[in-house]
Parts: sequence; structure tokens; C-alpha cells
Amino acid sequence: MAQYSSNKLWRRFLGAQTGRWEGGNSVPDYSQEYDLADAMTMTENPEARREAVSRLVSEMATVENASGSCSICIESLKQSDKGDAKQVSCGHVYHQTCITNWLFNGRSNSCPLCRHEI
Repeated sequence: MAQYSSNKLWRRFLGAQTGRWEGGNSVPDYSQEYDLADAMTMTENPEARREAVSRLVSEMATVENASGSCSICIESLKQSDKGDAKQVSCGHVYHQTCITNWLFNGRSNSCPLCRHEI
């Protein structure tokens, strides 16, 4: 099995996605190539993400008289200055501030406990 550098594998992947393969004249001229690790860590617009997360959290059900504790901050859901208790789509309940920060700072929109897509 041949050994490939990261960039060579990335070029092969791009070629497979476009129907072009390495070798001969069929190789496209890549004027700008990205390393796979760099592509995965490119930042997005943080203000747009903040707005999207705020919209998502505001659409979650508010739980009146919630009991138990928030699994993110481990504080009681009853008496807290962290906002209303919000229920995510899988049924788990968190402080509004806690779930907002979790979703904004995380890499995916998933429940902190069960990883269900929110």
C-alpha cells in the first residue's frame, strides 16, 4: 500500500468528489488547496451563529416549576438567576443561559446528555 501525504490524500478526495482522479491530464489545476485539518477548523461568522442559537433556544419549550438540576452547571432548576428552564427536543431540561452557551460554544447542536440532535 502506497504512503500518501495529507495534501495528496486531500487532492485524491477532492478528485473523487468531482469525478477526476490524480494522474495524467485529467487532474484539475488546484489554484488553492486546503489542508483537511485547516478546513475543519475554519471559523464562521460568530454573530450569525449567536443569532441562530438565540433563535433556537427561544423556540424551545419553557418549563414552569422545573425540578431537579441542570446537567450543565449542576445547579437547581428551581431557584436560579440563569433564566427560565428550557426543554430540548429530547426532553432534557437546562437553564436557558446554560443551553445557550453550550450550543454557541460547542461544535454541534446536540443535547449535552444524550447527544440527540436539537
